[in-house]
Amino acid sequence: MKIMPIDPDPIESRRKARAQGMVEFALILPVMLLMIFVIIELARVLHAWLAVENGARFGVRYAVTGEFDPAQCINLYGPGGCVTESQEDGARIPSIKDVARAGAVAILRDDTVTTVGTAGYFKVTVCSSKAAVAYLPSDPDTPTAASCVPIEDAGGPGDRVIVSIDFDHPLITPMISSLWPDLHLNAKREGIVEQFRTARVVGLPATAAGPTSTPTITPTPTSTATPSNTPTPTNTPTPSNTPTPTPTPDCSQIILVKDELKNGKYRVQVKNKNFAPAYLTSAYLDWTIAKNKMKVDKFRFDGSTYWGGDDTTPPTGPISSWAKLNGGGYKAWWVARFKGAPDPLWGTYSVDLVFGFEGIALTCPIHAEITQAQPPTSTPKPTKTPTQTVTPGPSPTPKPTKTQGPTNTPGPTA
Repeated sequence: MKIMPIDPDPIESRRKARAQGMVEFALILPVMLLMIFVIIELARVLHAWLAVENGARFGVRYAVTGEFDPAQCINLYGPGGCVTESQEDGARIPSIKDVARAGAVAILRDDTVTTVGTAGYFKVTVCSSKAAVAYLPSDPDTPTAASCVPIEDAGGPGDRVIVSIDFDHPLITPMISSLWPDLHLNAKREGIVEQFRTARVVGLPATAAGPTSTPTITPTPTSTATPSNTPTPTNTPTPSNTPTPTPTPDCSQIILVKDELKNGKYRVQVKNKNFAPAYLTSAYLDWTIAKNKMKVDKFRFDGSTYWGGDDTTPPTGPISSWAKLNGGGYKAWWVARFKGAPDPLWGTYSVDLVFGFEGIALTCPIHAEITQAQPPTSTPKPTKTPTQTVTPGPSPTPKPTKTQGPTNTPGPTA
């Protein structure tokens, strides 16, 4: 049997073992912490990706129903809300974005960030398959967010609608975040818009079958003499109508009639000489701050407000819409109303209106510009100084009356 040697100093051996364990723990601690942070970061990325996917899915499910939030109608068009189908289509876009944001919860998004590639950037894009619009997908290498040109559109019944979400997820792992501060995530979902403006025909089930009644015996009728055949007159065929070809819309038929500055408003009148109606898709206004605290109050087209305004810094826009401009020479006013503006309104004002046609890839820009000189400041009239009153001089002292000498008394008579 082998006998183990006795340790002459067991306390010193235990001290050496503890010191060796501390050194080993100090060496492995950074690696262990890095692995823990990587696991946490991967879990955060997975959660952010699922949130973005859920937001796009929630948004497209809401978009295909054709619904909209009435509160958005009040925000866009004032207390009257949406009164036309074009206004309802305009309110659908922000309503879809609100639903998509509600679906993408518990992520570190920052609504104040407007530059793609910055941690916290979040954007929802709504586009359709209409011929007048085009969807541009996201590119994480550039980075570039998805967009819809020339304007966002929620599509109509039977169209394909696209809801896309771009999110720059911020990373928190110490060494990784210094080299790679954020990760660009994108989710896209598509759907077919339902026929929400047409009545749906629901197939009714067959009528429940009851017991069959026993037929009664019908007596055999007596034979009746067959009448002689009368020749049937031949029908003259009705001539078919020849279809009249519809002319293709032309941008030269959308004409700027006039523009003016009046009553704190910048008004532009346009005419559509095309047969087909046109739609105002975008408006970009550049204006002059003619008075302190002056701001753009609202945009109106053909008597209807489609944007709520309250912009204090020029320029304003582009503001998208889908306001209708009837054809056949119809005229309509586009109006920008200002609050806190001087009267008369002065400065330089210009607007770029973009019109399109449903189902046609045609964009028609209209530019208007007007300049009004600042009126001269009125000089106050000088106050009239009252003329001094002439003080009357002293009254002349009347000359003294001469005193008559004594009368001579006649002497005695001789």
